[in-house]
Amino acid sequence: MDQNAQAIFQLQDSYVNEYTLTILKKIETKENIVVTGQLGFGIESISENDETYSGQIVLINDLSISIKDEEYAKIHISMRGLFYGVKNSENSLENFEKMLKINGATALSHLIRAYVYTNTGLSGIPQISTPMINFVKFFEDAEKDNKK
Repeated sequence: MDQNAQAIFQLQDSYVNEYTLTILKKIETKENIVVTGQLGFGIESISENDETYSGQIVLINDLSISIKDEEYAKIHISMRGLFYGVKNSENSLENFEKMLKINGATALSHLIRAYVYTNTGLSGIPQISTPMINFVKFFEDAEKDNKK
């Protein structure tokens, strides 16, 4: 790949460090399934050397799968990701931290979606798609809540 075409922000590694699927009642159909949940995010570490920044983040999804207001299953998943960024005049430490939040959380969110979709299908219930998240709004709301 052309080095000039690579983004200055890259996912280096990721892994699921916690996953729990609790099926309370067998789900027979995909119709009327409602997925709700809570989302957690944290920056575990940020470091830098002469040429790059690196940062580890964690994204947590706690989901409830319901049909007609009755809970059928619960999912807890926590995924960690290691990212690096090129250090240059256009990419400050502050900018790298923003990329960890928006781009990093988005990348892990898509990996979580694939993991949950695959694992629920293998568990004898319909495949569950986690909701897509607007991380710009998520972090704006979190910032407003922290100022209160």
